[in-house]
Amino acid sequence: MVLEHEIPQGSKLYFGASANIKRKIEAKACEVFYQNGFEEILTPCFAYLEHQKNFSNRNIIRLSSQNNHQISLRYDSTIDAIRIITKRLGRSTNQKKWFYIQPVYSYPTNEIHQIGAECLDTNEMGEILRLGQNIIKGLGISPILQISNVKILKLCAQDIGLEVNEFQKIDIGNILSMGGYIEALLRIQSRDDLESFIKVSPSFLKAELENLLKSGFDCDYPEMIFSPLDFAPIDYYNDLVFRMFEGNHTLLLGGKYKIEDTESCGFGIYTDDIVDYLMRKDEEK
Repeated sequence: MVLEHEIPQGSKLYFGASANIKRKIEAKACEVFYQNGFEEILTPCFAYLEHQKNFSNRNIIRLSSQNNHQISLRYDSTIDAIRIITKRLGRSTNQKKWFYIQPVYSYPTNEIHQIGAECLDTNEMGEILRLGQNIIKGLGISPILQISNVKILKLCAQDIGLEVNEFQKIDIGNILSMGGYIEALLRIQSRDDLESFIKVSPSFLKAELENLLKSGFDCDYPEMIFSPLDFAPIDYYNDLVFRMFEGNHTLLLGGKYKIEDTESCGFGIYTDDIVDYLMRKDEEK
């Protein structure tokens, strides 16, 4: 028996103070995006399963259309937004910078509210990073900003003779026991650490380490750390990745990626986690 007041686990309910905070977060994001030349896009809640990047993913909620086509609830806004912008809107607009405010869904009944920005030009990576920082800062939050470069991890795995996913499974103790440049990479956190290591790093890593260092100068954020050996939490990120977190909660995640043969960059703000953080902060006052 399902009681009348119950909602499915993973679904979201906002009311009163929480709804007010959620709306303020979205309003602040809209203000920043419009001031910086972005336009809004809202993608359909449903997509053809074959349009998902990895349609074998068990977390995708699947349905059938009236014509018996396999359909899924929107699982990833970035994939759908880039596909629609390049394939459906490509001839009718030259706009490169887009944002959206919409949830995604995963099996069985998870509803995740997000604010996302996508830019079809990787030269705007510095601006994208600063925009994310400005939105979070405008909400009165000062989380840690972590920047990494997926290409460094791939180069190290190749040099050691391991597949990237095998290298990711090695625990920190074993990585430290490797010694040499691998241990030094794992210990890097500050800009000074990174600058010092670049001077003595293996030649095959220098270019990507310098790209990582440059991204830090593009941002100039006080609470910033570098993690050269961090892996991408989303599989289509293939270059620089940045994450803003408070405790165990990721508030923002972004980076460079390639979808539909289009090199792009962007980020997603995890609205639910920010609402939760701000609600707890208000309760502590």
